[in-house]
Amino acid sequence: MNPVFFLYLPKISASIMLQYDTKSINVMYVLGSVSKIGGVERVITDKMNYLANIGCKVTLVTYEQGTHPIIYPLHPRVRHIDVDVRFFQLYKYSYPKRFFENIKWRRTYYQRLQKIVDEVRPSVISTVTYELEYCDILPKLKTSAKFIIESHCAKSYTKDFTDGRTGLKSFFSKVRMYMQFRKIANYDILVALTQGDADDWRRIATRVEVIPNPVTLYPDTVKEYHHSRRIIAVGRLHRQKGFDMLIDAFSLVQKKCPQWSVSIFGGGEEEKVLKQRILDAKMQDCIFINSPTQDIYSEYQNSDFLVLSSRYEGFGLVLIEAMSCGIPCVAFDCPYGPKDVIEDGYNGLLVDNENVESLAEKILWMCNNPEKCEAMGVVARKSASLYKIEQIMPRWLELYSE
Repeated sequence: MNPVFFLYLPKISASIMLQYDTKSINVMYVLGSVSKIGGVERVITDKMNYLANIGCKVTLVTYEQGTHPIIYPLHPRVRHIDVDVRFFQLYKYSYPKRFFENIKWRRTYYQRLQKIVDEVRPSVISTVTYELEYCDILPKLKTSAKFIIESHCAKSYTKDFTDGRTGLKSFFSKVRMYMQFRKIANYDILVALTQGDADDWRRIATRVEVIPNPVTLYPDTVKEYHHSRRIIAVGRLHRQKGFDMLIDAFSLVQKKCPQWSVSIFGGGEEEKVLKQRILDAKMQDCIFINSPTQDIYSEYQNSDFLVLSSRYEGFGLVLIEAMSCGIPCVAFDCPYGPKDVIEDGYNGLLVDNENVESLAEKILWMCNNPEKCEAMGVVARKSASLYKIEQIMPRWLELYSE
């Protein structure tokens, strides 16, 4: 087993074992794959590991994992089964053939899932809203299990097929979105990460609960705060994360703070675009794009503060991670998450969503007030303790035990 794995195993509370009949909790997660470094993949893995560690039966079913390794270490008691139905390969077919192949593959997927359910006999079957395309198949399974779907992205941006489309294409895209969202009504419970997102989902879902994400690791101790004059940002290199706005904002700051730099950690389809934007702004000596790392906590502790420049979020787990390391955050007040975590001026700073000039002002304030920034970091670490996995997972156990 990877020795890093043991960092993610919390101490088991005796009261948890006494309060819940963990051996009767049998959870089956169904996901496309767990092969990329990402917040959803990490959180789901953490939850599965926690449940397995306290004696619950946990099964992970994927359908597009193939030969790719599971990106984060799994507890040895988490059973992984891949049903090998690679829906992404449908796009190599022409539209007429794709339609009929999709029907055939969906039937195969259902049959293989049913076989696993008959063997595992789960009490709960859980998936995420990223799997909307095929999530309607799960509630059709013959089982007494309850069905849970987790929202890890703001509803307004979940499966937005209308983006960039106009006219008739936009109309049909909206119809498609409506049909996709209707599938969620067949689930017993939808679990959202924030109250704002929960309110949006209540128009569709039968029942909605709010349980925030747990922080992957809450360090027992952190390094003494030192002013490295480095800002950190973490996330997929995707339009959602707004790194283009961060680059523009720091371009306004850099002339006044020439010794400061920005380190972005992430990978994705916008890497070339963002690097070109950095070159165009002549910021290549102070804004750096780094590959994703599994040792992100070391990077947090070598930075002064984190900037979250996202246009939207499901929760913004990187905020909690950074705060747990004793550094404050500057974040757009985007839907949803930052407002739930950051108390403006107390443990971080909130910025009007997508206001680049305001973001630059708040970054500049942080750079020019190192003592206040350090004090915010102390409070931020205390705030992050509310999201320790041993604080959050009992809420899941309560839900599973109903």
